[in-house]
Amino acid sequence: MTIESWLSARTATTALGTQAERVVQVLARSPQFACYASAREVAERAGVNVSTVVRTSQQLGFAGWPQLRGGLRDEYLASLAAVRPATADATDVAALMLQQDATNLAATTTPENLAAIREIGAAIASAGTTVVLASGSGAGPATILGYLASVYGHDVEVATGSATAQAVAVSRLGSGDCLIVLNVWRLTKALRQLTALGHERGATVAVLTDLRSSPLGADADHVVVTPIEGVDETPSLTAMVAVVQGILAVLAVRTDRDAVGAVERAWERLGLMDDQG
Repeated sequence: MTIESWLSARTATTALGTQAERVVQVLARSPQFACYASAREVAERAGVNVSTVVRTSQQLGFAGWPQLRGGLRDEYLASLAAVRPATADATDVAALMLQQDATNLAATTTPENLAAIREIGAAIASAGTTVVLASGSGAGPATILGYLASVYGHDVEVATGSATAQAVAVSRLGSGDCLIVLNVWRLTKALRQLTALGHERGATVAVLTDLRSSPLGADADHVVVTPIEGVDETPSLTAMVAVVQGILAVLAVRTDRDAVGAVERAWERLGLMDDQG
């Protein structure tokens, strides 16, 4: 059982308020952090007060935060034991990070995610225009997707700047176009509203997110869920980048190779590469 499914089972018969949902999202997105965090630290990450963390713990069937933290830790360690490679030296943070990324990648390779990746690649290939939206650290995978898709000859715009500029890009979309939204960690109001706008304008909407219950899913035709768990409080984007590479692989087999050749010839004409001759 995944941490998210464990939490979903705990909340199935309980109506959580907005702030309590934010606490649950912190637990789902960063279980390793939450397993050892104080109620104050969880409250700070969720943007709520400590009493909300305590009340949420009680709504989930625990006496308080220490009891919920213990239950979460048990579930988290059990999930790691099921998929994690041989344990490295605990002092070797680099090895631990690679192991965690391997775990994240294994969790990402689901039939649902693979089907969505194929559909997203096909949507970009057939779209007139594709806009890629992201904020914060999601801009990294977004840039990779936009750049290489453009090299393949597709009309792709990466909009990771101001919300006003993103709104201009999305407002030009219509039926036959595609909107790709990458969301990591906190969801901004702008990103949620822009996703809804893309859906309203008739574009095919694809969402790459770290949370299965992301509100963006309501306006998405395709959703890929990628874990972002790292070895500290910093999220790991390895799984999301791997999903981007999967989309690009699908796109590559649908690409006119003349488009790639045109890019190569432009580089050569401008003498941009130091390995020529």
